[in-house]
Amino acid sequence: MAGAVTTYRGICNASAGIDLGSGFFIVADDDINTLVIYQYEKPAYVDKVDLGDYLRSDDGKTKEADLEGAARIGDRIYWIASHGRNGDGEVRPTRHRLFATRIVASGANPTVRPLDAKPYSGLLEALAPNQRFEELTSASKIAPEASGGLNIEGLADTQDGGLLIGFRNPLSKGNGEALVLKLKNPAAVVEQGASPVFDDLIRLDLGHRGIRSMERIGAEYFIVAGPYDNGTLGAPSSRFAIYKWSGTPGVAPEHWKDIAPPDFHAEGLFEIAGAKQLYLLSDDGDLQASCKKGKKKDKPSEDKTFRGMRLDF
Repeated sequence: MAGAVTTYRGICNASAGIDLGSGFFIVADDDINTLVIYQYEKPAYVDKVDLGDYLRSDDGKTKEADLEGAARIGDRIYWIASHGRNGDGEVRPTRHRLFATRIVASGANPTVRPLDAKPYSGLLEALAPNQRFEELTSASKIAPEASGGLNIEGLADTQDGGLLIGFRNPLSKGNGEALVLKLKNPAAVVEQGASPVFDDLIRLDLGHRGIRSMERIGAEYFIVAGPYDNGTLGAPSSRFAIYKWSGTPGVAPEHWKDIAPPDFHAEGLFEIAGAKQLYLLSDDGDLQASCKKGKKKDKPSEDKTFRGMRLDF
């Protein structure tokens, strides 16, 4: 069952999160290059980690990285950016980011620090020569929320130390299935700049919806499904829902539950350690002026809010 909804202050476009232990969690906002740390059910944030310099592109610019997915393996949290173009279809190199932070638990509250390695930026280039991934390469040339565009939003660990990358867009041609790509060697890629090794694309029927978040719990995955674009009012494919999946290619995921309230735009889902509960994060930035423009757009501020909600599983 769903727990009470908590409204948190500081950011509004909550896009990914991870439990840090000891009652704390960390959140990314896809419009700012700062990670923010909270205690469950306490609205004010307790710490923040500025990644602006770390994520800066080679040309020295600090445009938003558009962080969208997170997955924890041991004391490492892997973060992935959307790898998409901007809304006008223009290339944004800062969004080509895969990197890891290390959890530091020695202070008053847990926090994270980036690894010494630079963020990896060659994921799309590694896919391009391989015909298996032609639909992703073609999609990378289209705006992220346009039909057939490329937009990464999900990330989850695998039992053998890999990462599953979940795509909000594109959906597969014809059947409208969501796409998942396994990266087999994330530690070597992120820490040593090794060439990525991929499995074949996996296709999942999520009711003509893309992947907004993923989390492995035990041997199965919980997947947040939502529209690949801004959605159409009343359309079944525009409702946010959670699916359960065995993780086995070729095995269909099962619809678990729709997400309520209907305006809860879930873009983050992760396990609360030791609680047998999931935590959902809602991206609530669309109606908040300070998230759209002005001096506060690219930094945490008290007038920005997002929501979080517990779910038993």
